[in-house]
Amino acid sequence: MEVSHLPSRAGGDRHRHRLSVSSRIVLAVTACLGLVVTAGCLLSPRLLSPGKVSSGTLRTAKPLRIVMPMRRLVGFSTKNARMQTRTSAIKEPESEIKQEWFGPGQIYGPQHPAHPAEKPYTNLDVSKNKVEFDKRDSALLKEPLMSELYNDEISVTKSAVNILKHHGSYQQQNRDLRANRQEMEQSYQFMLRLKVPCGITTPEVYRVLDDLATEYGQDDLKATTRMAWQLHGVKKGTLKHVIKTIRDAGSNTLGGCGDINRNVMTSPATFETPAYQNMRKYASILAQVLAPQSDAFSKIWLDGEQQATIEYWQRYTEGVDLADLANYDNGKGIITGHSEEPLYGKTYLPRKFKIAVTTEGDNSLDLYINDIGLVVLMEDDGETLKGFNVVVGGGMGRTHKKESTFAKHAEHLGFVKPDQVVELAKAIIAVQRDHGNREVRANARMKYLVHTLGIHGFRNLVEEYFGEKIAPIEPMKEWKFSDWLGWHDQGDGKWFKGFWVSSGRIRDEKGVNVKTALRQLVDEVECDVVLTPNQNIIVSNIPPESKSRVDEILTSNGIVADETTLTPLHEGAIACAALPLCGLAITEAERVLPEYIGRIHALMDKMGLGDTKMIFRMTGCPNGCGRPYMAELGLVGSGPNSYQIWLGGTEQLDGVGFTYLDSVKSTDLEKTLEPVFALYKLKRKPEEAFGNFCKRVGKVQIANFAENYKPGSYKDIVDGKGVIVGQGKNKSIKIDADLHSRIKILAKQNKMSIQQFTTKILMDGMFGMDL
Repeated sequence: MEVSHLPSRAGGDRHRHRLSVSSRIVLAVTACLGLVVTAGCLLSPRLLSPGKVSSGTLRTAKPLRIVMPMRRLVGFSTKNARMQTRTSAIKEPESEIKQEWFGPGQIYGPQHPAHPAEKPYTNLDVSKNKVEFDKRDSALLKEPLMSELYNDEISVTKSAVNILKHHGSYQQQNRDLRANRQEMEQSYQFMLRLKVPCGITTPEVYRVLDDLATEYGQDDLKATTRMAWQLHGVKKGTLKHVIKTIRDAGSNTLGGCGDINRNVMTSPATFETPAYQNMRKYASILAQVLAPQSDAFSKIWLDGEQQATIEYWQRYTEGVDLADLANYDNGKGIITGHSEEPLYGKTYLPRKFKIAVTTEGDNSLDLYINDIGLVVLMEDDGETLKGFNVVVGGGMGRTHKKESTFAKHAEHLGFVKPDQVVELAKAIIAVQRDHGNREVRANARMKYLVHTLGIHGFRNLVEEYFGEKIAPIEPMKEWKFSDWLGWHDQGDGKWFKGFWVSSGRIRDEKGVNVKTALRQLVDEVECDVVLTPNQNIIVSNIPPESKSRVDEILTSNGIVADETTLTPLHEGAIACAALPLCGLAITEAERVLPEYIGRIHALMDKMGLGDTKMIFRMTGCPNGCGRPYMAELGLVGSGPNSYQIWLGGTEQLDGVGFTYLDSVKSTDLEKTLEPVFALYKLKRKPEEAFGNFCKRVGKVQIANFAENYKPGSYKDIVDGKGVIVGQGKNKSIKIDADLHSRIKILAKQNKMSIQQFTTKILMDGMFGMDL
């Protein structure tokens, strides 16, 4: 068989197949033996259609596909791979579906999956999901945005907003102005969210963002929980200029939002070890390979021109043929056949898609909340990349009182070698593209597909697209959470320092001048600025001789940089933006986070728990942008100044907690949490974290204890012993002499007094808890 290599649209090689005479004879003989082969294609003088087609696809009277087996990504080059052939029949989608929902050359998609799967929907009726129609009619993310961008209105329509999201922007209004209708109508503005793989921003890009925020925004920046920058307050008339300026500086907003792969997260630690280097390399590769290929961004924001500067994160992918990885077709249905969007097809994904990459043991990024989580595993020598453990199906969004929606942590899919990981990621996306729920948008995230099929069924389906079995998960180190505050040696002679920023808001306010400090650091030290998953900031690549100057700049601007000077709640605290700009917010989050940290810590300190570390998060609505469902203590907006309380997320962030109370007024927070903390003080095991304790004890026992709890009785709990030693006046209780002797022996064995041990027995009996 002869294979001709034709250059692809994106610059990588696509493999078009032409059959030699001998190959035709072989196929003809095979057909005579009764196998399914279309003889008509052997007689066709032209096997390839004149238009662009998916690589490896033969266009014939009756379609036949001859494909190569999966190519390994050895050295990230597929050009010299040994090629073999096999045949499989392709069934074209029905003409009505193809005309309405598929683009040029497209064969696979949600209405015609490459492989079948049993699920309670067909994706043939999406009449209740307007976003699918908006994407379908957008001409690959162009309209009606392109037309509306230049009219005289200060806002754009909802359909345009649905397309604008894919370009990294949301339309917002200032909800603080609701009392004045006229002012509210004039408050339309746009938030921009950048694509920042690994959360790293160069000094050059940061200067541009800082200037744009001052001149065209609201004079601040926000570090998001996915390690990306947000720039608020941009008016419609300046939106194009701001986006173009960001792109020309070497950054991007494409993929910051929308139904595509979004910002790829990593651990924020900038260690220069092989494990962390591989983490950043593969995260950057995936960010590029999984980006949409439509020319919409260029046409709308750059007047059709190419970007002036190469995106800075490509420094981690030097020597990698990104186009080849993106366009490679294994013949198993990953590639749709669409001539411009080979992976995504005409209507992209059902909902947003999130990926994170970390090293084993480092769960500073909430790995299990992602659609795909990759864990870098090294060989015993610490130098050689062994491969990746893969988890799938995490997601936070839910709706109050709607049981069909729920938060879910990711499940273990398996292990994959380095040369397979990009293709496996593409296969998982293809499964979600074809089988994710497009009929009900509230259930469109991949977590619901994993839940519907079960992890085994989902794995089997991924293997159909991937083309081979997925190996079992490899053993890993225990997870640990850290946001890397303070000074750390990078391992290359330089240092990085992390410092806390309230809700990631980069502004100068009340004597804490974070915006001024960061600009000084960038200008004087030429450091990279790294956004952490907890909305804090790391400045990296600091020469040893500049460490003292970094500390001086932070201190002089009122920034508490050292984690030893913060409360134990600060490092793990997150709040979403919420009011006034988020249209989904039910109540406050970011603006009240410092107050709530202070209130909760004051209560814990009063109860003798002031040194207890805890991951605390709050969010203004149940969509969960602040990841409250994974926290040890989470507050989720349920009404004005009211919150749902979540407990039982663990200190290692490997599972979703549970709803403790559906709605608690802000004014009742302390009296609601006091019995929970009292029970923790009473029954915790040595070194047991608060969240792990709540998970072990469970909702019922916490609720029973709280129901019988007397306010203030925490004062009678002896920390370390974990027992209540008395409340009010002591009173005698007569017991059998033999029982008294047994209690005396057990008390001695447990190193307690008879009174302490008796109290413990009574408490355990009352609340049904194990000793």
